[in-house]
Amino acid sequence: MKVLLAGNLGIGGAERQMEATAAALNDLGVQVSITDAARPDCCDCDLLHIFNAPDPELTLCRISAGKDQSVPVALSTIYWNGYELHMQWAERGWRTAREQDGDWRQRRQRLKPVLVGADMWLPNAYAEYGMLVADFEVSRPYRMIPNAVEADFAQLPETKAPASDILMVGRWELRKNQLGLLEALADTDYQVLIIGGQNSYDREHNQAARRLAEERGNVQILPPTNDRRLLASLMRNTKVLAQPSFYETPGLAALEAAACGAAVVVSEQGCTREYFDDEAYYCDPTDPASIREAIEAALAGGPSELLKERIGREFSWARAAEETKLSYEQLLA
Repeated sequence: MKVLLAGNLGIGGAERQMEATAAALNDLGVQVSITDAARPDCCDCDLLHIFNAPDPELTLCRISAGKDQSVPVALSTIYWNGYELHMQWAERGWRTAREQDGDWRQRRQRLKPVLVGADMWLPNAYAEYGMLVADFEVSRPYRMIPNAVEADFAQLPETKAPASDILMVGRWELRKNQLGLLEALADTDYQVLIIGGQNSYDREHNQAARRLAEERGNVQILPPTNDRRLLASLMRNTKVLAQPSFYETPGLAALEAAACGAAVVVSEQGCTREYFDDEAYYCDPTDPASIREAIEAALAGGPSELLKERIGREFSWARAAEETKLSYEQLLA
């Protein structure tokens, strides 16, 4: 079986998911290639698997390329509704509520042809599939593909990395909510470490968050990295991984940190409970008091050994690849 994976290359959760899936599929005997082309050449493959890009038009272009070449298309949807996130711009006074409501509705309209165009959906959670059907009133054959952590991630060799009380990993943007985290911890002495790159479209959030980090002090900021040894060392050297995002699906950083033995604070939004059950500390991303309460509970209660064991047992890239290969066989049949 020859499969072409199409998506963005670089640093990020979707990018990591695509690369790790490709490596694990190769171990199963699937011949895998990766491309970031807008119109991938599918002439030498049996199936095109697209990892949903933030740009619906780009994703639709890739789907159309597969259709034009008579190749079945599987889509890793990586979706959550996000209405509450859109309205945060209005809550913060950065946009009007009318603008944000219209923007959200327009984005849904742009996404629907993407979902209709795919032959099969590969969501990362059953809750994600349910939300897709509810939001777009369409359905496709699907198979739930779990997000994962490499088996030896927690045992990667130690490298020089700063210690922290609270670690946050993710692109600087309103969805990840660095501003909410720093507001929650503004009058505390906890040592905070934030690692991640910036984007160009969340300027108001990023400027406000960076300004608050400077005012608070005791906040160390590191650039994004693909250095797996460094990430594992950072996660082993922190007490709490805090991801108070407006939604996660479920977020690779939280899985990786739990595997490394850190306590994990995650948003109530998204499909986090499907992965972490009652073994994480949950917060309301719109409420700084809730974020702080969850972090302080995590500092006091510590990590969950049950969660660490379950991640090692259930959320490996080998299992994700096995489920992905089964989805390919189902689609080609």
